[in-house]
Amino acid sequence: MLVHIFLSTYTYCIFFCSPLYDYTACAFTLEKTWPPVATFILEPLRAPFRLDFDVKANRDAMIVLAEEKTNASVFAWITMNAWERQRSAIRACFLYDLQECVQLLGGRSEHTEVDIIVDSESRPFWMEYKHGVVTVGKGGQEEAFLEWDAAAYHRRNISTPVYLGISAWSYGGVSIEWVFYQFCG
Repeated sequence: MLVHIFLSTYTYCIFFCSPLYDYTACAFTLEKTWPPVATFILEPLRAPFRLDFDVKANRDAMIVLAEEKTNASVFAWITMNAWERQRSAIRACFLYDLQECVQLLGGRSEHTEVDIIVDSESRPFWMEYKHGVVTVGKGGQEEAFLEWDAAAYHRRNISTPVYLGISAWSYGGVSIEWVFYQFCG
């Protein structure tokens, strides 16, 4: 299977440009695949961490958190704008042939909102991993719309470093655009 990913990095400024206010962002364009495959990006992350990002996609934008750079080591699978572009969820693993990986976990690990992401504009989000708990929220808002305790579910402390991967379901043939604002390496 061939996965296409395009990476570009650029410097952006907040308020005005100077060495104090310059940041490096990294942008990825990912082609959708079937079955979805995690493409691991960024530098390894040490918990606790918060990651700000933008995403532009029709549907099924996915982020995975893993203990190694493998699909089998994924301990949290975040899917945004899935199920006919109506729901987002966090699941326990990223292997499509295992029932426990595709099962929804209920509670705050699921969120219903039509078109939380769209292919006509990039939308800002944040993700945080702290004390084994994964939270996801919209940029500019403090409250998370998804929250899930990975450590409690897996009954162990998740080791660090944590590797972050992105993926996309094969619907529609439209690529997904991501921009990450930290840990570009």
